[in-house]
Parts: sequence; C-alpha cells; structure tokens
Amino acid sequence: MLNEMAIRCFLSLANTLNFTETAKNMYMTQQSVSKYIAKLEESLGFKLFIRTHHYVAITKAGENFYELFSKFMADYARVTEETRRYYSDMYNTIRIGYLEMLEITSQLSGALKVLKDDFPDIRPVGEKHPQHELIELFMNRKLDLIITYREFAPRATGVKKAKVLETPLVLLVSPDHPKVREGATVADFKGDPFIKAAASHETGTETRNRALRQCRELGFTPSEIIIAPNIESAYMATELGQGVFVSTMLSRMSLHSELICYPIGKNEELQCFWFENQENPAVAKFASCIESKYDGGEDGRP
Repeated sequence: MLNEMAIRCFLSLANTLNFTETAKNMYMTQQSVSKYIAKLEESLGFKLFIRTHHYVAITKAGENFYELFSKFMADYARVTEETRRYYSDMYNTIRIGYLEMLEITSQLSGALKVLKDDFPDIRPVGEKHPQHELIELFMNRKLDLIITYREFAPRATGVKKAKVLETPLVLLVSPDHPKVREGATVADFKGDPFIKAAASHETGTETRNRALRQCRELGFTPSEIIIAPNIESAYMATELGQGVFVSTMLSRMSLHSELICYPIGKNEELQCFWFENQENPAVAKFASCIESKYDGGEDGRP
C-alpha cells in the first residue's frame, strides 16, 4: 500500500538526489528516509534510484513515478483545500427556504436563537420562493431545509419532516362575489367553483384528486374544480372572482389583500423538510428547535 510520507520522501529525494538534504527537508533521519524509499520501491516493484557511495541517480521508473506523484500531490493539495473550504462554508451556513406568501419570520427567530447556542458561528440565510421553485431548489440541494404546507411535502427518498405549527384555514372570496354579505358563512360558498394550486412535479390528475380530497374533508361540493398553475395564480383567480380558494392565516394574501376571509374551523399544518443524509449537523438541530417550539418548550430545546 502506498504511503503519503513515502511519496513525499521520494519527491524530495528526486529533486535533491541527496539523502542528507532530503532528511533535513523532511525533518527526519537519513535512515528513516532510506526505509521509506525502500518500502515504496517494494510496493511499486521497481527500483526508483541508483545508489552508490558517490552519487544518487534516478531511474527511468523513478522518472515515470515522479511525474505521476507530482501531479497526484498537486491534485491532492488542491482537492484538500477545496474540500476544507466547502465544509467550512457548509458548517457555518444554514440555508432556509419558505413559501414567499408566508409570514413566519417571528416563528423562526426563537428557534434560530436556540440554534446559535450550539452553533455560535452559524449564519442563517432565509429565502422566500414560490412553491414550485421552493421544491426545485430543495430537491437540487440548493436549500438545506424548507418550510411549506404539509400538502406540498417533497416526494423523495430520505426526506425527514417536523411540525412547525398549525394555522387556521380560511376560505378566501372576492369582495365582489354576489354572496358576500353581512352574516355570510363558509356554508354559503360550498357549492362554488373550487380553486386549487398545482404542486411541483404533480400531474393535473393528481392536483384534481388532491382538490377533491380536500373538498370532501371540508364538506364542499363545488360545481367545478379550477386548477391554477401555482399559488400566486390561485390568489389571482380568486381576486378575479373565478371561484373560492382555501388558504391559511399565515398567508400575506389572507392578511393584507382585499379578499374576504371566512374561518373554516379547521387547521392546516406547516412542516419543515430536510434530507436525512444532510451533512451539516445544524440542519437537524434547527428542525429539532422548531419542533420543540411547537411542542411548547419555553426555550425551544428538546
């Protein structure tokens, strides 16, 4: 088996052709240098140097392996440095993505404070994205952890999840809808066209089935199912009066738009997702902090 120190001794001796100078350069004895060279020659099966009482000369085999090992050690140093920088950046950063429509900054701040107790140098990077982009970035490992609704859970092997919180579901209706009046309730709109946003990597049939499943859970009997390509389009369709849309009170559109909100009386679960084989230990720890916050821990610790 090749030994790194033996290779370093060989390269030094090939440059100096002097055992005394090589021993000095390597901070070892001449006897140790000789042993490393002998072991390397034995491993390779070739004589690398011709030794006499008057000089040391490199053989043809030595020249061939000098070219190979020189390139190897240069590549080894480069890859080692690149890997060191990669892990240094990775261990000091956690990339968190969440739906751009969500207002959850305050919910995350407490968990991040706890995380910094164990990882004081961690630099959290928060990114808001549309739902389809959020999933794409996560699947391509551009985000370490994402936060989205349970129904948009990424479909992949090795994805872990934790509950972030539950938030009330609301029915969103255009203010110009003819049924909007004082005393109106969700029941007045249960037969209206039902708008559903498609999820990433989902077929139209899968989205429709998901919409029908939600309608059954809520007791809705819509006259038709309208599939919007994304959440933003779903809100737009609702504003234009094309149908009704179920969202949550964490949505900026629910909180700040002109849409009318009717409480449904049920909750939706917000979850965080990360890959089990994620190498950065801060990711799983952050998920644990979030879940502990949800479970009622005062400081977010398990």
